[in-house]
Amino acid sequence: MISVNRQAQIATRLAQMPKLHRATYEKAERGKSRKSALHAFCAECCGYQIKEVHLCTDLGCPLYPYRPRSRVSPVAPESLPEQQESKNSDKEGSNCGK
Repeated sequence: MISVNRQAQIATRLAQMPKLHRATYEKAERGKSRKSALHAFCAECCGYQIKEVHLCTDLGCPLYPYRPRSRVSPVAPESLPEQQESKNSDKEGSNCGK
C-alpha cells in the first residue's frame, strides 16, 4: 500500500511534467521497470529535455554509466535546435542537474 504522502508527491510530479513523459514515470514508480526508472530520472534531472540527457556530462552521477544512450553514442545528437546549440556552446558541457 502506498502512503498518502507518496501518493501526493507522485500526483504533484505527474501534474508538473510534460504528458509525453507521464507513462514512463508511472511505469517506473510502480516498480515495473528499472529501465523506465532510469529514463524517468534522467529526463526529470535534465528538465525533460531529452537532448540534454544525451549531452549529460555529470560524471559524478551514479546513474551516468547506465543513462539512456550512454553506451550507444559518446557524442551529442547531430540535430540540435539553434537556440539550444548556442546555450550549450557557452558551457564546457551539459551538466543537467548541476
